Amino acid sequence: MEKITHISVELRDWIVNTMKTGASPEAIANAMIKKGFDPIFAYRTLLKLVNNTPVEVLAREQQPYIYEIPEIGQKGNIIATSDRDIKVLMRVEKPFILYLENLLSEEECDELIALSKNRLKPSRVVDTATGEIKTVPGRTSSGTYYRLSETPLVATIEKRIEELTNFPIENGEGLQVLHYKVGEEYKPHFDYYPASKINENTGGQRIATVLIYLNDVPQGGETIFPKAGVSITPKKGAAAFFHYGNSKGQVDRMSLHSSIPVLKGEKWVATKWLRQSEILERS
Repeated sequence: MEKITHISVELRDWIVNTMKTGASPEAIANAMIKKGFDPIFAYRTLLKLVNNTPVEVLAREQQPYIYEIPEIGQKGNIIATSDRDIKVLMRVEKPFILYLENLLSEEECDELIALSKNRLKPSRVVDTATGEIKTVPGRTSSGTYYRLSETPLVATIEKRIEELTNFPIENGEGLQVLHYKVGEEYKPHFDYYPASKINENTGGQRIATVLIYLNDVPQGGETIFPKAGVSITPKKGAAAFFHYGNSKGQVDRMSLHSSIPVLKGEKWVATKWLRQSEILERS
């Protein structure tokens, strides 16, 4: 079988951002070879990317992302759920971002933090080349996951997100709570998966994220979308919703984002990732 001697824009971007999180270029090259890439091409490509040298990509992969307004974006500036009204404070079209006020009450934020404090572990990432789950220098927070409806509060939050976004609860991953101390961060990354890592039994591709801020951060800790020039300041009970997968199977590279270092105080967030279909297998 003929070896692969080209890469797509998406794969190039994933390699660059995966290396920024601390992944080994050699491990990425070896994973490419296992997937059928020519060994010399794989190592030359990684060497170029390490040295910030331009890499040729397939022109046919450079199709512009087609933006589609998700259902939440068609609900106006005040979105009613069964137990509260949620206000849209800011809207960005490319990438599609909504900054939402009043997703959680102050009491709910405090309760979720209290529930999570004694179950935190160092945050890990999925190596997009090897599939290995591991800690990396580019993500220095600690966190915990909740099963669907694990507690009454978690069930309430999940139901509210379902009503807000029109994504069924079954399409959502378990709620993740993260804690950042002074100096901790999450370097630029995408939330969606590369095509080779999509599993229909686990809901297919991630296509949207709900990022809930559980406290006010005195300084630092903003969520940055560097390609769009957008910076979101944490506000207790508020949330950022961003959508990066369309009905054509495309993913939006403009959704690259990071959590910059906390400079004073601490930062607590809760993350809900939404998939394109029901998650049939859960870990």
